[in-house]
Amino acid sequence: MTRLGLSLALALLLLASMGLKLQLGTPTNFAGQDPSDDDILAMLSRNRFEVSLPTPNTDPQWITGTRAGCRVLIASVSPQGWHRAAVERRAAGAQLFYSSGAALHRSQPILGPLLTYYLRRAERYAGIAAPAVRVRAVILSGDCPADVIAPADLAALSG
Repeated sequence: MTRLGLSLALALLLLASMGLKLQLGTPTNFAGQDPSDDDILAMLSRNRFEVSLPTPNTDPQWITGTRAGCRVLIASVSPQGWHRAAVERRAAGAQLFYSSGAALHRSQPILGPLLTYYLRRAERYAGIAAPAVRVRAVILSGDCPADVIAPADLAALSG
């Protein structure tokens, strides 16, 4: 192969590579990576809780609902499990649940949400609209009866 042929082949390879990286002008939307908390606020209001918004610049952001001595704290947590120790420390002496994959769990599932998170992230890189992975921590403290919020409502927070 001649020098000109090699140069042309390299130039074509460079153009193809840049075209894929730039996705031919399609912007990548990363806003979908972080779930909104609107569903938490709506669910607490539907269940007649007085809602308090989280303190700014805290992580995770705990939304608090109170009703007749019962206190419910709900936060979006990292699918990678980064918030697990902080959540467990905050929940000491209270009931702790995780809502993930439209189901309730006693401990935070990691593998399923993590794989889904990275798959959806790759989809967003490719320009495909993919919803955020939602993993929510739910703490029930105070005088909360077991059925203060229907388990289906709590599980739906991650759906």
